[in-house]
Amino acid sequence: MSILKIDNLTVSYKNTDKDDKATSRKRIIENFNLDIASGELIVILGPSGCGKSTLLSAISGLIKPDCGSIEYNDVTLFNKDKRISVPAEKRNIGFVFQSYALWPHMTVYQNIELPLKAHRFSKAEAKSAIENILDIVHMKGYEGRYPDELSGGEKQRIALARSLVYQPSLLLLDEPLANLDANLKISLISEIKDIQKELGITTIYVTHDQQEAFEIADRIVIMNEGKIMQQGTPMGIYKHSDNLFVAEFVGKNNIFKAGDRCPRFLKQCQHHKAATIRPEDIEICNSGQHTAVVKHLTHRGDHIEYIVDTEGYELIIKASNEDEYKVGDNISFCIKRHHVIL
Repeated sequence: MSILKIDNLTVSYKNTDKDDKATSRKRIIENFNLDIASGELIVILGPSGCGKSTLLSAISGLIKPDCGSIEYNDVTLFNKDKRISVPAEKRNIGFVFQSYALWPHMTVYQNIELPLKAHRFSKAEAKSAIENILDIVHMKGYEGRYPDELSGGEKQRIALARSLVYQPSLLLLDEPLANLDANLKISLISEIKDIQKELGITTIYVTHDQQEAFEIADRIVIMNEGKIMQQGTPMGIYKHSDNLFVAEFVGKNNIFKAGDRCPRFLKQCQHHKAATIRPEDIEICNSGQHTAVVKHLTHRGDHIEYIVDTEGYELIIKASNEDEYKVGDNISFCIKRHHVIL
């Protein structure tokens, strides 16, 4: 059952030409439709400027869409035709920003207490709620510290605690880990997922980082130029791209487009717009039907990535690091046919 329903949402911004000062509107999101189930963690994934953050701002009420509707739990938050636009502070939505947005002159306790004051919690209720959420985000004992005394990861935990302390019905996270180093990201991704499932809160997580998206999402929605290009489970999207944009955007891929001379090992691509093969679906083997020459190789820790030349085409092959080939070596390879996507 859908708990959040977005229908035909369109959002545009004023766009002023500096030369003639003419004002037009630039569409950021166009005819956007999305249903999200209760307790689901949806990741909106896409390149910079595709409308991800704008979507969160529209859902939260920070900006007003041009048309369409947003309903949450059978309550209309926005409907252009019915002239309904619930103010942001009355939508009961938690929002975690990339910049943390913590007040530097306030302690951790005071920062988390702010939304509780707005929701008219008593001092006793606020104290209990803050103690509970600090325990959940593993920050108990930090109540008296100031933001400049915290690490990046600690600041993000406090920002998350502040957004969850009043028990919002929906949580929005806008590039929450963008300012953190790789090792800390890995730790916090797991923590955010655990907290989200423990609280059972419906969550929309925006990122351009594919690794984050694939590690944390129940479902991924891929956006480009304000539109949904594909949605599905992480593995479903990786293995079965619906279109060329997704095939090129998600992970590494060997792509053969229409109009290209088709290699002999991909005769079936001649009558399609494109064919794609993931690097791990090409196997280097002594009995392989096809041959190639190694042009470049890169060690990736648990595997080696080869770029090889075959029939004048470059192929990326992901192979184990047990047998290392050198640049200039001849290799044989075979393709797992059922993994060629047309």
